Formats: sequence, structure tokens, C-alpha cells
Amino acid sequence: MSLTDQMESSRRARVAIEELIADPAQLGPDFQPIRRLADDTVIGWKATGRGKAGTEVGDTLSLLQGAQSLGLVERLDWAFRCHAFDVALAHDVTQELHLTPEPETFGSLCPPRLAASFGRGRRELRVVAELHEDAFAREDALRPALDEMRSWGWRFAVSDLSDDRHVREALAWVQPAYVQVDVSRAGAAELARAWLQAARSAGADVMALRVDSPRALDVARRLDATYGRGNLLGQPADLPR
Repeated sequence: MSLTDQMESSRRARVAIEELIADPAQLGPDFQPIRRLADDTVIGWKATGRGKAGTEVGDTLSLLQGAQSLGLVERLDWAFRCHAFDVALAHDVTQELHLTPEPETFGSLCPPRLAASFGRGRRELRVVAELHEDAFAREDALRPALDEMRSWGWRFAVSDLSDDRHVREALAWVQPAYVQVDVSRAGAAELARAWLQAARSAGADVMALRVDSPRALDVARRLDATYGRGNLLGQPADLPR
């Protein structure tokens, strides 16, 4: 791709993302069910955003990458978070609402135009913040952000941590409600077994991610995961009415 083409692609991405920030309803969101594996009960929903179909940022990954390259993650994350709250409240969701706060938003203020939606969501929804390894790379920002989120009544899940040290540190000072394991990875059961035992000892429940096939479900059960999320258990979609 020539430099001119790259610049034009970046311009289109910026326009598309700015439109999503101005009108968050275009972000979706999609909600994927989180199920208790013992009886298939839906205990929560993972909210994810997406770009407008046919644009440079038409899926979740390209949307986030585009926002990062353009310095728009903070604004986009607040817009998505508050719209997800509005949708969940409109559907009278009583189960947990899981979302991933981007590290760029740690310590930032909710934009005034979204304050009413955010305030109502904080009061009325049971929110779980999913923290990935990139969040732990900014520990100086994460620690005060955790205190703030706790003051809102949020709970935490830790996900995609790569080694025992990260997991044990997270258990010590995050005190997560959930430790998540990607069961689609080769050797997931063997890699995760030791620190999942530590998670259980600390009172965290184990949640299997990417339960997209019967094989992945079998891995989740061998890990004694209590909860699961993945396409085999339910595709991301609109909330049921």
C-alpha cells in the first residue's frame, strides 16, 4: 500500500470512529452469554462493540486497532461503555454485565454528555471488569483505577495472563471474582492447572473462554471450570427480549 493509500485509509478510519463516538448506537453492542456449565444457566453477558459494516473498522479487532493508532481509545471506550449500559438497562438485565475497560481510560473522567447513562449503569447494573495482560503492564495506573472501580461496586475477572507470577500477583491485589482461561489454546489444561488451584484457594471462580467446540468444552470440564463463554454456548448477538 502506498503512503497516499495509507493516509486515505487512516482518514476513513478516523471519520468512521468519530461517527461511532458521536452516535454510539452504531457500536452495537453484541452480548455473548456466560453460562454456568453445571446447568447451562445464563449468569451474565459479555458486551463487545463493533464498527459499522463496510468501513475500515468493521469488526471489533480492527475498530480497537484503529482507535489505538489514532489516539481515540479513551473516547471510544467511554461511548461504548455507556451505550452498553443503556442497552442492558433497557432490557432489564439482572445478570452480570462483563466488559473490558481499556487501559487508556484508567483515571479518566466520563464525558459530561454520557454522565447520566454512566451514573445509572453504576447504580443499577452488576458490572464485572475483565482485566487482560495489557492492563497489568500499566500497574501504576491500574491500582488507582481498581480502587475507583471498587467504589462503583464493580467486581473483576483476570484473563489472558501468561505465567504463574502474573496470576499470583493478580490474585494478591486484584482479588478477582473470576480467573479466565482460554481453553482453545494448545496445552491449556496442563498450563493452567496449578494457578487455577491457587485461584480457587483465593475464592475466585474459574471461567473457560472460547468454548467454541465440544473439544474445548471437554477441556473446560477437565479444568473443573464453573462458568464458560464461547460460540458453542451462545453467539454474540442482541440481548433477548
